[in-house]
Amino acid sequence: MKHFISPLVRLLFLLGATAAILAPTPPSLAAAKKLNWYDSFDGVVHDAKNIKGFVGEDRWLSNFFPCRVEWDGRVYGSAEVAFHSAKYPAAERDAFTKLDAEQARKLSRTKPYDKAAWETRKLRVMHEIVWAKFSQNPELGKKLLATGDRYLEETNWWGDKVWGVYKGEGENLTGKVLMDTRARLAKARAAESAKAK
Repeated sequence: MKHFISPLVRLLFLLGATAAILAPTPPSLAAAKKLNWYDSFDGVVHDAKNIKGFVGEDRWLSNFFPCRVEWDGRVYGSAEVAFHSAKYPAAERDAFTKLDAEQARKLSRTKPYDKAAWETRKLRVMHEIVWAKFSQNPELGKKLLATGDRYLEETNWWGDKVWGVYKGEGENLTGKVLMDTRARLAKARAAESAKAK
């Protein structure tokens, strides 16, 4: 009997594992896999007072948005790539100039860097890179200024509660940097207008 149960248990286990593999993906997981930069999701609010969620027509606010960003002597394909490269000494940044945002993020998760040193300077670096993005790309700078005094929040689906807000919780450091950059751009434009007069 002992020998009979063992093969039977094995067979049932294999049948169960096969069924699990072949079972349809639960709707919540299927929906999560389909999300992209143009899809809305819970928490996204685009109205007269807020831009919460940098998706759809407001995707350009995201650091992942592809655009030329020159920072610290190198040209990157987005603010996100420049940001991840900044975790490393200048001599190690060239590889990032050839990557897209997702590739740069993945590389920075596998390539070691001095995390303690990065913690002390990451917010300053983010300010520098976001400033570079919007000051070097005049059309994006105009769009940022056109947001007026709307609250900018990187509402996200990927769980970031430091740079963004996930399920109503988070520091929204990216949004704060964007609003600071907007104020700085407005001040710079006002100074230019005053000089022109």
